[in-house]
Amino acid sequence: MNYVSAVLLCCFVDIVSMQLYGRLADQPFYSEQCDEILLSSVIQCVAMGRASKEGMVYFNFINKLCRLHCTFVYNINSRADEDWYHFARSSTLTAASVKASNSSSVNENNPSNWGSHFATDGIMPVSSVNIFATDYEQTPWLTVTLDKPSTIELVRVFNRQDGHGERFHDVAFEVSSDAIKFEQKGYFKGPGITNQVIEILFDFPTVGRYVRIRITQGTNNILNIVEIEIYCLD
Repeated sequence: MNYVSAVLLCCFVDIVSMQLYGRLADQPFYSEQCDEILLSSVIQCVAMGRASKEGMVYFNFINKLCRLHCTFVYNINSRADEDWYHFARSSTLTAASVKASNSSSVNENNPSNWGSHFATDGIMPVSSVNIFATDYEQTPWLTVTLDKPSTIELVRVFNRQDGHGERFHDVAFEVSSDAIKFEQKGYFKGPGITNQVIEILFDFPTVGRYVRIRITQGTNNILNIVEIEIYCLD
C-alpha cells in the first residue's frame, strides 16, 4: 500500500468512526479515573475509542485532550464539564426495557423484592430492594430475551447504588440465538464499585436474541444489579 492509499484509508476509518458516535450534552453518570491523551482532533479521539471498544469518550477542544478508559459512576444530578464534550455511540436504540428475563435464582426466593424483572424496568432505586438479586451461588446469571434476533452492539449495566458494588466481578457477557448455546462477547474483570456503570461494546456483527451476564469465578457469589440496557442496530 502506498502513502496516499494509506492516508485515504486512515481518513475513511476515522470518518466511519465519527459517524458511529454522537455528541451528548448531559448523561446520568459522570466519568472518573480516565486516561488523558493529547490528540489533534475529536475524530482521532473517537477513532481511538472505537479501536479500544469504548462506548463513550470525551474531548477537550481547547487543550486537545482525549479521555479514554474511564470509570463511569451513576449520578442523576451530574453535569458535564463545560470544557469537555461527551461523545457516545449514537446509532443504537435500547432494546432491554420491559423485556422478558429470567435468572439462575432469586434472592430468598422473593421475586417481589429481587426478581429479574427489576433489571429491565427502567427504574434506578437507591435501595436494597426492588432491584435484581440472585441467591448466593457459584455461577449466578441473568438472561434477557429480546423481541427478535438483533444485531447487538453494546450492553450497559448499572451497579447497585447503596453498597456492595464489589459483588459485580468476573462477569462474562454472552449472546445466544436459541438460549442453549451461548458465546462470550465481552468480559468485565472488576471488582466493580458502588454506583458504577459498566459498558461492554461487542464486535460487529454480533447477532442474537438472548443476552446473558454470568459470574464465572469464585464460589459464593451473588449477582446483584439495578438495571441492564441492551443497545441494538436493528
